[in-house]
Amino acid sequence: MLKKKNNRYSIFIKLMLLFLVFILLANFSIGFILSRIIGKGPPQGSPERFPVPVQKYIISRIGDPPDTNLARKVSDELQVNFRIESSGISWTNDESIPDIPRLREEKDFRTDGQNFIVRLRGRPIIVNKTDDGYIIFSPFMPRDLINETNVVIAVVLIITILAVMLYLALSWIFGPIKKLSEGVEMISEGNFDNTIIVDRKDELGNLAASINEMKENISNMIKSKESLLIDVSHELRSPLTRIKLANEFIDDPKIHNKIRDDVKEMELMITELLETYRMDHEQGKFSIERADIVKLIKDVISKFEFKDIQFSSQFAEKEIFIDRRKIETVFRNIIDNAVKYSEGRTVTVDICERDENKDSVFVSVKDKGRGIEEEELGKIFEPFYRIDKSRDKKIRGYGLGLSLVKKILEGHNAEIEVKSEKNEGTEFIVTFKK
Repeated sequence: MLKKKNNRYSIFIKLMLLFLVFILLANFSIGFILSRIIGKGPPQGSPERFPVPVQKYIISRIGDPPDTNLARKVSDELQVNFRIESSGISWTNDESIPDIPRLREEKDFRTDGQNFIVRLRGRPIIVNKTDDGYIIFSPFMPRDLINETNVVIAVVLIITILAVMLYLALSWIFGPIKKLSEGVEMISEGNFDNTIIVDRKDELGNLAASINEMKENISNMIKSKESLLIDVSHELRSPLTRIKLANEFIDDPKIHNKIRDDVKEMELMITELLETYRMDHEQGKFSIERADIVKLIKDVISKFEFKDIQFSSQFAEKEIFIDRRKIETVFRNIIDNAVKYSEGRTVTVDICERDENKDSVFVSVKDKGRGIEEEELGKIFEPFYRIDKSRDKKIRGYGLGLSLVKKILEGHNAEIEVKSEKNEGTEFIVTFKK
């Protein structure tokens, strides 16, 4: 029994740590980029704040009325942005500084003040009133140094890199899921030979180990069942032989024939069991040779006591590559089913090729019986499946024939198709490649 493992490296802890690291890296990277941009500080000599003495110094330097040439010189020396608005003069070295009409719209604007601040969308604008007008200063703001395009590019680049890293990390964490899915799919198809290898010490590693153990248990149970069936089948041959021998001494024809039919049925079931087992193991190898499919089917039909089997063929003879013995088993089973369910009506067997597919040979076996329900068509090739058991008590069989037919035809790379209509009959079409 698989021991429960202690998840020292839980997948949920990994995810939590991964997202925590992602958030920290994103914040650190973006913060670092912005700090590098803003941290450069204002240009040399440019005051971050505009104390009154600085304002007075600038106003005194440019004169009254202001001299725009001196204003340009002072702004270059101090790297300060301001706007002059006085009678006949409107000058600025920064068009982003609002003019007086725009500032008058703000509630902070004062008509009685000599020096005041107007906040425009959160940005402080310093207004100095002079005898002849206004001088407006725009203090340096750290965000003034930020190139929005560069910031957007940097942030997008960082997020992209982190997203790729996150994807790679998640791919590593959840990578085993693909192996688990493929392994479970193979198990569902009956392939128990492959082991799912997941070298992890988390929930996915435990799940892989559990699936492997389940696979081994299922495989062992199937092998035990097969072994029991084969052993029982072999052991039944001896008593059947003795029954057949004893039956020869029974004088009553009715009893003799019933015992003979029962023994034949048992022998057929044993043969189908053994043949099905061989098909799944090395003993089921095919002995492929050129054989005349027309003659083979005629021989199979001739062994039936039921005489209302109509045979037709497009060819006098047609050789294809098959395992003669196994293909005889195929058509013996298909025709036997058609006879059983035809309820005494005609069974037709036809061999032909078709204009749209001249590379194949088609063999059709059709009865005029009760037909098969549509929901049952997909199940008739399953081992031990019988159609509507409650109605088929008089029809003997164990549901192994068509399962064996399917396996033999798959080994020949041949196809089988079933068409059926309620109360109209059923047609089996076998397609062989030439």
